[in-house]
Amino acid sequence: MAVQGAFAPNTKSTYAAGPLRFTQFCDKWAISEEARMPANYALLCTFIGEHKGLYFGNTICSWMSGLRSWHIMNHAPWYGDDAWVHLARTFTNKEGTKHKRSPCAPVSIKHLSSLRRSIHLSNPYHAAIWAVALVTFFGCRRLGETTLTVASTVDPKYHVLRSTKISFCALRDGTKSTKELGATIIVTACCHGNPLCPVAAFKNHFDINSSIPPSSTLFAYTSSSGEPKNLLKHNFLSFVTNIWSSTMLAHILGHSFHIGGAIELLLAGVPPEIIAATRGWTSLTFLLYWRHIDKILPMSTSKAYNQADLDRLTSIFEHFRIAHKIPTSLLDNSSI
Repeated sequence: MAVQGAFAPNTKSTYAAGPLRFTQFCDKWAISEEARMPANYALLCTFIGEHKGLYFGNTICSWMSGLRSWHIMNHAPWYGDDAWVHLARTFTNKEGTKHKRSPCAPVSIKHLSSLRRSIHLSNPYHAAIWAVALVTFFGCRRLGETTLTVASTVDPKYHVLRSTKISFCALRDGTKSTKELGATIIVTACCHGNPLCPVAAFKNHFDINSSIPPSSTLFAYTSSSGEPKNLLKHNFLSFVTNIWSSTMLAHILGHSFHIGGAIELLLAGVPPEIIAATRGWTSLTFLLYWRHIDKILPMSTSKAYNQADLDRLTSIFEHFRIAHKIPTSLLDNSSI
């Protein structure tokens, strides 16, 4: 169906949990088939309440998104926007905070500098690793956007291939833009000779891995056997965490790159509106990510950030909140 095709593969997989959990709930309480589709607001509230305190709010939010998509694909009315349902979800978010994973520590400049000391730029695999690290960091992206999660899931509709026309255009002094089919990742070119320049790392990767066929992904590399290989997320993380663990730097996850990149750009004086636009965040989403900055930064055992940095960032986010007229009550009742 064309409607089903509108969802990315990862989205389909994630959303599938919603209808499954809802069906299990309805079976448990002998809810009739007729009452399940469309599900009225009372049934949705009961479904949410059944799981309050047992799961993090984001999990239940994902289930509700899947349930909504299920209704849409069946062209059934959706009552999940009812005020009662919104109240039930707000309450569930608060009850589920004990299941929330600890915020992941951000990748810092110290992480990147440590990684650079172990990188040999003439090595095809290392060149790809280094390019992904810097582009993901300074482009404020998640690793899932620059690497492949599963080796067998290359799809030109969702992954940037080597065949994509890449252009570098100066937007203003020192700024470069790498563009691909319908999306833009913006990274800043550092001054000449800076070892952490993402544009230089990207160009080096393309030069060293110049024999990669057009059907491979953008950050594919030439293996030791001469065969092209797509860079997988778990292989990338294994490589960098081995280096950072040996130097006692904070443990990181895929989200750590866009967090660290945004922090670095903010401390460098880049306006938060620019960073939010670069990442594709709305104003509210941007603040939801950063409202607990005081809990995120101290996790970095590398001592990459001091109290002055923390105070400055807190001030930046508060000014951003005021400028965009976002009430603190909205942040307190939201989850991300």
